[in-house]
Amino acid sequence: METHHNGNDSSRISFDKAKKLLLISFPIVVLFCIIGYFFIDLIVAKYCASIFADIKIRRILKDISKLGLATFYLPFAAISFVFFRFIKKKKVWSNRGLFVFLSISFSGILVIILKFIFGRYRPRMFFKEQLYGFQFFQLKGKLTSFPSGHASTIVALMLSLYFISPKYRAIYFAIALVIVISRVLVCHHYLTDVVFGGYVAAVTTVCLKYYMEKKGLPIQE
Repeated sequence: METHHNGNDSSRISFDKAKKLLLISFPIVVLFCIIGYFFIDLIVAKYCASIFADIKIRRILKDISKLGLATFYLPFAAISFVFFRFIKKKKVWSNRGLFVFLSISFSGILVIILKFIFGRYRPRMFFKEQLYGFQFFQLKGKLTSFPSGHASTIVALMLSLYFISPKYRAIYFAIALVIVISRVLVCHHYLTDVVFGGYVAAVTTVCLKYYMEKKGLPIQE
C-alpha cells in the first residue's frame, strides 16, 4: 500500500509540474505571438522569400513540409490501435496507437477552430496583394494561416512518441523542428503561426497523456 501511494504522489507531482509549466508558458507564447505579428513575422517572411527563391530548393522544402500532414499518420495510428486491441490483445500497445491518434486529432480540431476564429491571411496574400492581418471567422484557404496545422500535427506526433519512448528525444525534436521550420521557409506560414500551432499540440498531448493515465490507459509498460 505504501509503494502504491508513493507512485500516485509521484504521478501527481509530475502532473502538477506540467500544469504549472503550461500556465507559465501560455502568456509567454501569447506575448511572443503578439510581438511577432507586429515586429517579426513580415521580416522573416520577406527574408525567406528572398533567400529561398530557387524553384528546386523550394520544391525540396515543400516536400519536407508535407510530412506535417495528418493524413499520413492518423490511419496508421488507427490501424495500430485496432490491431493491438483486438488481434494481438496488447493493452499498452493499443493505448499507444490510441494516444497518437487522439493527440493528432484533438490538436487538429483545436487548430481548425482557431483558424476559423482568427482568419489570418497567409504569407502568399501579402506577396500577391499586400494583404496582412485578420478577417475573423473565415475558413477560406487564403485565410487559414494561424495557427499552423502542419506544425500542430508533427509536434503532436513527435511529443506523443517521446512520451511512449523518450530515449529517442533528440530525433523527435530534430524531425519536428525541421518540418515546422520548413513551413516558414516556403512562406506557407508566418513564424508565429507555427509557434502557436506547435504550442496547441503540446498542450493537447500533455493533457491527454495525464487524462489517459488517470483513466487507467497507460502508454508505458
